[in-house]
Amino acid sequence: MSIDLRQFHASFFSESLEGLDAAEANLLRLESGERSPELLNAIFRSIHSIKGAAGSLGFPEIGRFTHEFENVLDDLRRGEFEPDEDAADTMLACVDHVRYMLRAAQAEKPHDGARDTALLERLTELHGARAQTASTKSVPKLPAQEPGAATYRIRFRPGPGFFASGNDALKLFRVLDSMGSLSVRADASALPEAGPFDPEQCYLAWDLELRTARDRQEVADVFGWVEDDCEVVLDGAPEETQPVPKEEAKPGSAERRREDRRKSERRADRLRAEEADPRLQTRSDLLHVSRAKLDALMNAVGELVITKTILKQTLSELAHDGAGRLDEAMQELDHHARDLQESVMAIRMQPISFAFGRFSRLVRDLCQASGKLVQLRVSGEASELDSTVIEKLVDPLTHLVRNALDHGIEPPAERVAAGKLETATLTLHAEHRGGNIEIVVGDDGRGINRPRVKAKALELGLIADGQELSDERVQELIFAPGFSTAEKLNELSGRGVGLDVVRRNVGELNGAIKVESEPGRGTRFIIRLPLTLAIVDGMRVGVGAETYILPLAAIIECIRPGAAAIRPIAGHGHVMEIRGEFLPLMPLGGIFGTETAGPEKGIAVVLEADGRRVALLVDALLGQEQVVIKTLEANYRKVPCVAGATILGEGRVVLILDAAALVRAGTEASAAELIGERT
Repeated sequence: MSIDLRQFHASFFSESLEGLDAAEANLLRLESGERSPELLNAIFRSIHSIKGAAGSLGFPEIGRFTHEFENVLDDLRRGEFEPDEDAADTMLACVDHVRYMLRAAQAEKPHDGARDTALLERLTELHGARAQTASTKSVPKLPAQEPGAATYRIRFRPGPGFFASGNDALKLFRVLDSMGSLSVRADASALPEAGPFDPEQCYLAWDLELRTARDRQEVADVFGWVEDDCEVVLDGAPEETQPVPKEEAKPGSAERRREDRRKSERRADRLRAEEADPRLQTRSDLLHVSRAKLDALMNAVGELVITKTILKQTLSELAHDGAGRLDEAMQELDHHARDLQESVMAIRMQPISFAFGRFSRLVRDLCQASGKLVQLRVSGEASELDSTVIEKLVDPLTHLVRNALDHGIEPPAERVAAGKLETATLTLHAEHRGGNIEIVVGDDGRGINRPRVKAKALELGLIADGQELSDERVQELIFAPGFSTAEKLNELSGRGVGLDVVRRNVGELNGAIKVESEPGRGTRFIIRLPLTLAIVDGMRVGVGAETYILPLAAIIECIRPGAAAIRPIAGHGHVMEIRGEFLPLMPLGGIFGTETAGPEKGIAVVLEADGRRVALLVDALLGQEQVVIKTLEANYRKVPCVAGATILGEGRVVLILDAAALVRAGTEASAAELIGERT
């Protein structure tokens, strides 16, 4: 029976793409001037692991390309060439191409061999530098006679499940043979009689002898993919450069043990160094779980929270004395449900470095194209965020980084003329604030040119001629759809698509974005997001016979307004005075067409988002509740000012309101316009 290797493909693609990300990050560190054997070995091992796995899982094109790439990386480790800008460009292009090949194989697209050709020629040029150097010397020796070569004796006995895991001993031997001179002797002593013979079990063992100039760790790495299922004994030590008689070269057993001990200590030191510097790790100790399984687990937890809420509501309606013990059990259930919820949420959380990590390469490539000098500083990358939020956050962050490189940061000559350092600084920062995460994209460039923005807004008809605007309002204009101050198109910007998309995408994540800028000093975009989109702490509010949920994090305070505090604005509804500040007053019933008690008997809930505030008028506050967000878009459509829905304890479905959308509606439109948008 043949083994279906497709069952291992998902793990292969996931680990290989992760290894490519690590290799790319380490290549960028190498290009920036950092040099260490550990760094070079980490890059080599990333590609080596992909090569070995690709060959054994039936992706020969990926295996062949990564083999050529690996040869060049091996030359780099040996100091055969310097990683200058051209070499770095070639190696980074190879990383991109391997990533493309992996994604094409994952999508089951046919391999495009034409895309390999140009890169293989560039790899040959790098690899050929070593061969050219060797050709100018004396007549080359056979691999078995190379100075510094070693003879390794390997005892290889596969485990019972070797074939069931999709492995192939022949492919391993071919890799070893490419490293030098290999001799193989099979051991069939464990072969059973014909009766109990199992064709899916490996009964053979092999004694191998390899003579190569490669070091011991490289030879051991060949078996890295199968070492958990097999017995591998590697013996042998490098010989001296000058030929010596065999009996003199062979150390005694005590000396050999000391040498093996020294090598083991050196390997342990290297591994400890990698653990101390997580950037060198090519595989994390993460358990790869499919998104479907994780979502199913999250849905189960959500149903548990809903059931807990129903039980709590039912318990509150009991008036008998026996409810005391039930109350204790309910508290215990509440405690365990919250622990389970936090554990599942922790599974979904990932460090923001998963989003930040890709921008080093982006900044490097765009700086090469534009001629600008930029240093990227990243901080707070260990801050954790829901993985679904991270995925949707990448596009907005990319827009902001490209916008900073194009509009914000000046060319080197302009910076020097302004008394600045020639190299600009682009900052990515993340930190937790309460139940949210705050992400900052900042630069020390020219800042927002407010007169130019105002002139462009006037040209586009966004403002009226002579209209007085505050600096903050002028800065907000850059988020208008189609707005751009670029004088000509380039690969970075100028097409009128950008910051409006950023605000819309951040709003879809129930977040807010604001901008701070100082002319000549730079600009900061600040994104504030909830840590998760799955469960939220909310305030239940009543309007007429309806109930709604407001996110608790957006609520500043709740006030019962007096008649004197509410003032009408002709054509723009009402405002409410709170300690000398006038806020737009929005009747929640007017937004959804629900009858309300009016401002005399209502309660004003002050909401804040995007740095702005509104007073939302409701009839009553019904209490706080932790709710599970269920999207409406999967079964209906996107509803303005609504983030989702949930199920209350009594079984009713209620809407969860989008605080950011309510604030924008209250500050940018009249009450009549708001009702018109709803209808």
